[in-house]
Amino acid sequence: MRVWTRAVWRLPLVLGLLLAGAVSAAAQTVTTGSIAGVITDAQGGVLPGVTVTAVHTPTGTSYEAVSAADGRYSILNVRVGPYTIAADMSGFKAEKQENVNVALGEQKAADFKLQLATVTETVDVVAQSPVIDSSRAGTADNISAQAVQNLPTISRSIVDIARTSPYFNPTGLNEDPLALSVAGRNNRYNNVQIDGAVYNDVFGLAASGTPGGQTESQPISLDAIQELQLVVSPYDVRQGGFSGGGINAITKSGTNNLRGTGYYFGRNQKWVGEAPNGTRVGTFKDQQIGASLGGPIAQNRAFFFGNIDFGRRDNPSGVSVNGSGQQFGRSDEINRFLAILKNTYGYDPGSTDEFI
Repeated sequence: MRVWTRAVWRLPLVLGLLLAGAVSAAAQTVTTGSIAGVITDAQGGVLPGVTVTAVHTPTGTSYEAVSAADGRYSILNVRVGPYTIAADMSGFKAEKQENVNVALGEQKAADFKLQLATVTETVDVVAQSPVIDSSRAGTADNISAQAVQNLPTISRSIVDIARTSPYFNPTGLNEDPLALSVAGRNNRYNNVQIDGAVYNDVFGLAASGTPGGQTESQPISLDAIQELQLVVSPYDVRQGGFSGGGINAITKSGTNNLRGTGYYFGRNQKWVGEAPNGTRVGTFKDQQIGASLGGPIAQNRAFFFGNIDFGRRDNPSGVSVNGSGQQFGRSDEINRFLAILKNTYGYDPGSTDEFI
């Protein structure tokens, strides 16, 4: 049986142009993060009217907000990744926090305490993500693009990557490893979303829960994934449609640096050992090749990213005969049967090594 899967120019927003400052349109899921905080003076009093600027380090995309009367500010719908955040107000020393990483679906807290200015001075603070983020509610794990690249996976599937979370477990010992149960629920109660679009196998036969799962094809290449969010019980009205677990993925976009990847994976019968009785598996091929490239069109303004993924599998099919109740294993019978298929129907079923 030959199965070909082509993901030709699988582009997250196919060769999409992401303009700096563009705000993501509202969707029924989470594809961005947010930044919020409180700004006070040295004595702890709130400071309204402070200008807060957040710059996305890889692309130079800038977001801006002004603190309200209670000193609080909020910047919504920001791209995931590292930021440099600056707070500035006339009469106070400017303060800056660097390496502030915003994860998918996270509201990142970035508070500032400004000192009265006597001379022009800037205070730099290198921020680190806390072990426990009190601003987050519900059970969720975030997996970055770097973690996705470093994790070993045979199927190269985002569902396989989800197994890194202790909440996502295979349904049973004899089940497909991509059939994941969350909180004891059947895998069909999970939900997969890519860039805000639902990507579920609505017929319900694929263990992975994604379209094409029965042919072992993947909805998107792992090299195109920017970040994964695994949610179980999110207290966020933008996430729903599942009673098991949610796999929320966003795809990469270009940055100010030109960067690309290339990969090839292949195996055949030569990599499979003999059975205890000395027989070997039939001839088969399983190949996957792909590449990605992203970079700037105009620095800090427009970017491009593209990914292409091609897969080919050529597997032997099983043969069975109903009626006699006896094993269909004699070589002369098999050869006669194969001759009928080839000469009468013009069909070559492949090798029979595993049946003789």
